[in-house]
Amino acid sequence: MISMSRLKIDRRNQPQDDRLSCFLDFTTVAFPPRDQFEVFRAAYQGVWDLSLAKSEDASFPARQMVWDLGKLAFTRTKLPGKGYAHHWRHIRKTRLDHLYFLMPFHSSKRGDTYAKRGALPDLHCLARPFEAEMEAEGVLTLFIPRDLFASSLGRDDRLNAKVDGRLGSLLGDYLFLLDRSLPDLRITELPYVVEATRCLIEMCLAPSRNRFAEAKGPINSILIERARRLIDLKLAQADLAPDMLCAELGVSRSRLYRLFEPFGGISAYIRRQRLLRTRDALSDSSDMRPVARIAEQWGFLDASAYSRAFRQEFGISPKEAREIGWDGRGYLIGRSRPQESDHVSSLEHLLLGLSA
Repeated sequence: MISMSRLKIDRRNQPQDDRLSCFLDFTTVAFPPRDQFEVFRAAYQGVWDLSLAKSEDASFPARQMVWDLGKLAFTRTKLPGKGYAHHWRHIRKTRLDHLYFLMPFHSSKRGDTYAKRGALPDLHCLARPFEAEMEAEGVLTLFIPRDLFASSLGRDDRLNAKVDGRLGSLLGDYLFLLDRSLPDLRITELPYVVEATRCLIEMCLAPSRNRFAEAKGPINSILIERARRLIDLKLAQADLAPDMLCAELGVSRSRLYRLFEPFGGISAYIRRQRLLRTRDALSDSSDMRPVARIAEQWGFLDASAYSRAFRQEFGISPKEAREIGWDGRGYLIGRSRPQESDHVSSLEHLLLGLSA
């Protein structure tokens, strides 16, 4: 059985120099507005044929991140959203016959990604005809070489259609979990991720008791991700408690506790997330509220206890965090910028190199 929670345990002993690097990270905003869509289009050369369907000022600000997972490829594309649309279609004479799952997403006020309620991933094959128009704030795509799965995965009746029902929702949540996890993965963890992904996809598309058992680890990871998103949504509520989470997630109290054991328990996880929120506020130079008021907003009513908890978690005091604008990575929030790349057509080359 493959368990993605194992990754969280093993990571503590991993060397720091084997972190997975983004294969390609570029943004069109570095180019003149009227050239931006052509740059975006070039990024998919050999994969899809794109055309601009709608733009008020002919610009197309976008960012693409491509991850090489060895036997899989994953992309996260941030699109300009409302008021912009592009048409895409499969290339008639393509060198690619990969299957891929497509999941549009929208952004919350905090910049995180989430699927619309009821949104489901689509399954397509690059070697089969298909075209559509997209107007979204972004899309997640998982590319899969056909020989990684049984031939039944690519049946005609499964292609160019949504993976519906609860299993489709489960698979959609997994794509968001993958998107969130990739920046923290180690290269040595990739085989576990690929196997977990394979087991979950086979279970969602051809469910059976044996496949459900094989996919139990990834399913638990998805439940953790759902719980984390629910906690994130309700973090400022004073009545946030395990019983509330159990009711909304549809799991027992004992299962919730087991899911969060790698994090030190559900209460410890909630406490750390609240400390992180206070740290973000203290690092924001535009937020000049007293430290005690920031702490109170996130449920820390005793200033001394909050200060001790903050120092225990981050190694510095709240006052020191405010003075240096520390965000936990050694620099001010917003200082980093997306990397730019001239190799905008390399997604095709990556896909050609994928094999089971």
